[in-house]
Amino acid sequence: MVVGIGILGPLRIGFANNEPILSGAKLRSILAICAYRAGEEVRRDELIEELDLARTTGDAVNALHAHVVRLRRWLSQHGGQSGLLETVNSGYRLCIDRADVDAHQFVDLVRKALNLAPGTPSVVAAILEEALALWRGDALQDTVDGPLAAAAADELRQWRLVARETLIDAWLALGQDQKVALSARRFIADDPLNESIRTRHVVALRRMGRYSEAVEWYKTAERTLHQELGVAPGHELRAAAAGIAGPPARFIAMR
Repeated sequence: MVVGIGILGPLRIGFANNEPILSGAKLRSILAICAYRAGEEVRRDELIEELDLARTTGDAVNALHAHVVRLRRWLSQHGGQSGLLETVNSGYRLCIDRADVDAHQFVDLVRKALNLAPGTPSVVAAILEEALALWRGDALQDTVDGPLAAAAADELRQWRLVARETLIDAWLALGQDQKVALSARRFIADDPLNESIRTRHVVALRRMGRYSEAVEWYKTAERTLHQELGVAPGHELRAAAAGIAGPPARFIAMR
């Protein structure tokens, strides 16, 4: 019995008693995409395009069917569930609850936190810390680089960005500037062009009295934005560097 599927990093399939590794990028792609759309149909033509079967095989439909047969056999051998991936209409559906997929757990937690604002920042922070801990790497990172995986990964990255910014704002509202400074470095490494995170980082450093460090991080941001985008830092980042940035807007009502 499947007890969980993880796509926020390398594909992870947890059965009741084991967590076997599924070999083959195409099989992982089929399962990951179906997990992302848990309970919904994924059409054959979508999967054929995702796996590029029309170009690489003489009979794309039969090639896809062969991959699905192998995947079903693997699921049956490791979890004893032959009907987990069922044929519906013009495609396939993974019969698993959305709550058993880490990506959906993550998005549900982020939505829960956002719906609390303005509320208590400590609750918001606790929920988002739990949500972000679900990430083990880039979303769908060991699947075929197809349009479905790319779209899903981009959507999840956007949710992660919202979660990170909201979490940092909650920490700032709580006066937990050290947490902001430590986490912002990691977030900036993932997304160096994100001015919002850089702004929050500079605010936290200045509030801790680390003025020279704040200046250095601002200068780094200035160089990066100029080199990569040909633009200067925006008003909020300049204000943060000058020490005139206010509290995070979404949590002003909490203070």
